[in-house]
Amino acid sequence: MSSQPFISFAGVSKSYDGVHSVVEGLDLDVAHGEFVSLLGPSGSGKTTTLMMLAGFEAPTRGEIRLAGKRLDDKPPHRRDIGMVFQNYALFPHMTIAENVAFPLSVRKVSRSEQKTRVMRVLDMVELSHLAARRPSQLSGGQQQRVALARALVFEPSVVLMDEPLGALDKRLRETMQYEIMRLHRELSLTIVYVTHDQNEALTMSDRVAVFSDGRIQQAAAPTELYENAANAFVANFVGENNGLTGRVNVDGGEWAAMQLADGSTVCGRPGVGLASGDTAMLALRPERAHIAATPDAVREAARQNMNIVHALVEELVYCGDHHRVHLKLVHGESMVVKLPNTQHHDLPALGHQTAVTWRRDDCKVLPAEAAAPQSAAASGGADYSAVSVPSSASPLIAGAN
Repeated sequence: MSSQPFISFAGVSKSYDGVHSVVEGLDLDVAHGEFVSLLGPSGSGKTTTLMMLAGFEAPTRGEIRLAGKRLDDKPPHRRDIGMVFQNYALFPHMTIAENVAFPLSVRKVSRSEQKTRVMRVLDMVELSHLAARRPSQLSGGQQQRVALARALVFEPSVVLMDEPLGALDKRLRETMQYEIMRLHRELSLTIVYVTHDQNEALTMSDRVAVFSDGRIQQAAAPTELYENAANAFVANFVGENNGLTGRVNVDGGEWAAMQLADGSTVCGRPGVGLASGDTAMLALRPERAHIAATPDAVREAARQNMNIVHALVEELVYCGDHHRVHLKLVHGESMVVKLPNTQHHDLPALGHQTAVTWRRDDCKVLPAEAAAPQSAAASGGADYSAVSVPSSASPLIAGAN
């Protein structure tokens, strides 16, 4: 990838009514050959940003440049940009080969050159043997491959994808993720990809720009985004997060201390904008927390200067490769711990008190945001069947089956 921006948004805003901005003050650079995902909830401005780059929407303010040239005065078909939509947008009366050839015919490419390019790009997506079929004779995954081939056939400088895998089931979606990643790598494509799926963005992208209320909250590599969230919104939206709240004490040192409602203190890496006495959120990923179910384990955690909180085990949820332990802290907040499903891993007992520990450098103290998404404890268990707390408590440690 070049270090120079290939795509550039500079102060771009979009308003439909002249009062409310769907996108506000957007500054974003994309390097040549980079895969950048625009991630955010519905209505956050990510799709509008993509549509402005494609030419289907015009910015109210600001400039969009491609390879150093302004795009404002160019219609969509003259921007040298390929587009892949969620609903495929294939012509039902055309064969697969004719669908893929359509962008070339619009560009007046000769018939012989069309045939060569179509078969080459169908080979790339492993569909050349289906060239004579119609879209209705293909599966959803195959139709999406055709849509991808059509976007690549005229060798565009940029490929834009708007939730392209949203209509596929989990298995097909994962297969297509790797297919798109392979083509990105082999063809050195510049891709701007819109999704609301955090796992999809983290898996596929070189960088992810997280949107909320028309603004980019953070744009960073997936590891940086997940491990070092810039604010409470990003920490809660990207992946799962335990957001513990309390009053912060910042002394300018290596750690920020936060007092919970029960008077106990936990520490973490300080975020930007913290001030002593403010309400803050401690962001902790569920897989970074540990259950200390014996006095010896608690003493060892204290010796290592780890954070320690006490909680009641409310639910155990089996998730295949891991168990989710839902806890209620002494002061009332909820928390989730992910425990790997290993052969010799003991689970805490339902209905019993236990201790939760984690390292200080595995969490971050951030300024609280009232409108931040729900934390892992509030939303993470929605897709699972939980085991309810029994009326009579079992022993402290129950062996995992």
